[in-house]
Amino acid sequence: MDPWVTRKMLPERLLNKVLLSFFAKTASKKALLGIPEDTCEADFVLRVCGREEYLYGDKPLQDFNWVQRGGDPPGSGGPPDPDLDLVQKENWAQVDDCTGVAGTHEQLTIDEKDHERKFRVKVLGIDIPSLPKIPELIERTSSKNFNEEVLWNCWLEFNIKIRDLPKGARLNLQVTIQSEDGRLLYYVNLLLIDHRSLLRQGEFILHMWKMPEKSEESSSSINADKLTSATNPDKASAMAIAILLDKYCYPVVLPKSRDVCRDGGGGGEEAEGERGQREMPNHLKKQFAAIVNTDPLHPLSPEDKELLWHFRTECMRDPRAYPKLLASVRWGKQEDVLATHRLLERSSAWDSRSFSVPSAVPLLSPLSGLDVGLAMQMLDCHYSDAQVRSMAVRKLETLEDDDAVKFEPYHDSALVRFLLKKALRSKRIGHFLFWFLRSEIAQSMHYQQRYAVLLEAYLRGCGEEMLQDFRKQVEMTEALQKVTREMKAMYADKYDITAQVVFQLRQKLETLQSAGSPKSFRVPYDPGLRAGALLIEQCKVMASKKKPLWLQFKRADPTTLSKDPIGIIFKDGDDLRQDMLILQILLIMESIWETESLDLCLLPYGCISTGNRIGMIEIVKDATTIANIQQSVVGSTGAFKDEILYQWLRDKCVCEDKAVEKFLYSCGGYCVATYVLGIGDRHNDNIMITESGNLFHIDFGHILGNYKSFMGISKEWVPFVLTPDFLYVMGTSGKKSSPHFLKFQDVCVKAYLALRHHTNLLIILFSMMLMTGMPQLTSKEDIEYIREALTVGRSEEEAQRHLLDQIEICREKGWMVQINWFVHLVLGIKQGVEKRST
Repeated sequence: MDPWVTRKMLPERLLNKVLLSFFAKTASKKALLGIPEDTCEADFVLRVCGREEYLYGDKPLQDFNWVQRGGDPPGSGGPPDPDLDLVQKENWAQVDDCTGVAGTHEQLTIDEKDHERKFRVKVLGIDIPSLPKIPELIERTSSKNFNEEVLWNCWLEFNIKIRDLPKGARLNLQVTIQSEDGRLLYYVNLLLIDHRSLLRQGEFILHMWKMPEKSEESSSSINADKLTSATNPDKASAMAIAILLDKYCYPVVLPKSRDVCRDGGGGGEEAEGERGQREMPNHLKKQFAAIVNTDPLHPLSPEDKELLWHFRTECMRDPRAYPKLLASVRWGKQEDVLATHRLLERSSAWDSRSFSVPSAVPLLSPLSGLDVGLAMQMLDCHYSDAQVRSMAVRKLETLEDDDAVKFEPYHDSALVRFLLKKALRSKRIGHFLFWFLRSEIAQSMHYQQRYAVLLEAYLRGCGEEMLQDFRKQVEMTEALQKVTREMKAMYADKYDITAQVVFQLRQKLETLQSAGSPKSFRVPYDPGLRAGALLIEQCKVMASKKKPLWLQFKRADPTTLSKDPIGIIFKDGDDLRQDMLILQILLIMESIWETESLDLCLLPYGCISTGNRIGMIEIVKDATTIANIQQSVVGSTGAFKDEILYQWLRDKCVCEDKAVEKFLYSCGGYCVATYVLGIGDRHNDNIMITESGNLFHIDFGHILGNYKSFMGISKEWVPFVLTPDFLYVMGTSGKKSSPHFLKFQDVCVKAYLALRHHTNLLIILFSMMLMTGMPQLTSKEDIEYIREALTVGRSEEEAQRHLLDQIEICREKGWMVQINWFVHLVLGIKQGVEKRST
């Protein structure tokens, strides 16, 4: 049935009222409109025209994101067929929960002296098939018989008792260079307690992971990889280490701490101590408040930890103190762990509503005593306790998640189940979960097994329609990847894109389309869009080293009101995960600014990684680069012509005042965002502008102050990009300040101060991404940049003055940026103008 379209927007009306009004007006015209007589408003839903997005629920239209963004009007149509979500029933063999576990209490109990024994390990030997390519490691020794082995055969004892081993504890084994730097060569982890809560016993042969050598390119973070409990699957070439753990006559089971707490066992005296704890003295309250108010990167001293632990009951009254308290727990002491679990079980702050925050910020919950940002902090690698992580997940029940799955010790966890539940309940979340997992499986050997298990679990429950959609997307992605690689192989060393190159591409695309490629598919970075046939005459190869494809597709949805094609840049050879992170952070910043009634016209375009250094990027409609505007008028010297950008904007936009205002706000938003995030390598080829005046940045390869340099000299001369041609659009030249420029300063200050109010949230988000494999986000020093940029520790007046000083630096050194842009234009001409026209 074709949908009906209404142009009359009723943002304040409830959805059911809109449908009821429509059916009241068309009651006598049902036959004419093809509506069955026995249908009513309850049989229909509102759908966004041209998109597979539905508006439903007991909410006003104005509450929906698509309506707020001023998208296409909704139309009326039948809801999706529920039969398409059916899942094939599978008969699974029943598995006994006790399989492999002894059945009686006596068989699960070890002797008291073993219970108190310290954990120990014996290294039996190592085997290395091939030596690393490091000269200082190779030394000739006296010859030995072929069958001789190097054996240690001595017990290494740790300062932790068997009974104190927490679930999730790992034994980390490393092989390092015996030198001052102690460089790590090989490593492997072994979970000491398995997923059934059984203590590991006996002999193990573990195949170790090799650290990448300096000459090798690695997209994985060293710290991220060192968290994995998987062993190297490449057994033929991996170093193997043999170890021996203590053996017992029967399996040994770790007691569940939650059950112990409820039964009142193991720590009754500690519980009495908690109940009898005195109120915090006044002279310590100021010190306590100072500790709680520090940002997440601030280290805790031993004295701070002692104070927090001593007054742990007081900490439970303030959710902001939770991460600090949990960082003070001695997780190697069973009594302390049980005491912590009791506190968490009894705490009402987890369900308190006293600490509300603006609901427009998607990562902050207005219905939760525990700030969701703090809950996310407790899902990073520093908090491995299952009960702590489970409680943190409770705060995320209505939110999307990020990359915290890597930090779980086991495949099955509260966070994994939460993600699966969210993905199966929401097709949109499920769509992105599929691509995120598929991308990580292709790029992260250390976590392939875990992500594969999670992906299979999702695909078994997502329904036949989603499976068919995913098949089409994967088929199209793989076909485009093949075409891209063929084009790169043919023209690997060429930057100039000739007519012959374009002809070859279009021939290959015609072959692809005629060979039975999907007639339509969901766009991976935007599942609400469905792309149809390729518009082959509008496709081309972009003039850059990786030879990305510029593709245009017809819109496949018959309800669309737009005649514009769907533009996609297909890239093979670039890791887009860092770009995805920055674009997501920009969305969060936009939400923060909305709470301050600031619309800074950010344009976080679609971008998704679909495999190992493969991905898609949205082509923004009616947008071009600053370089293209400058070069198109007078060539490379356009970088020094302040008026060219303003003239182009005046020619393209009918309403000049609106264009200048949009330029002012968007320029201000990106100035603040790029400064706070330390985004570098800003030149006129990765700054774009739409014909309506909306400025935006692309290509976020250098972040958090990791700037490019030449011969040891940084190529970044200004805090952010505010060139003379940008100022000219605002009516400012030289040292004079126009009304538009004064407004620009005011917008920047408001945006900057709003972000300072959420410093902890930004730090938490980057801290969680710290170990996820991004080359420019590998240590706390990288995140320190955000603290410095947001002037943590200074007053609001000092922060305002700091930002205004940065704006003045940009004005004074704008000519230096113009020189840089001129050089970029000259190099761009040598490599082909086509690069800038895209």
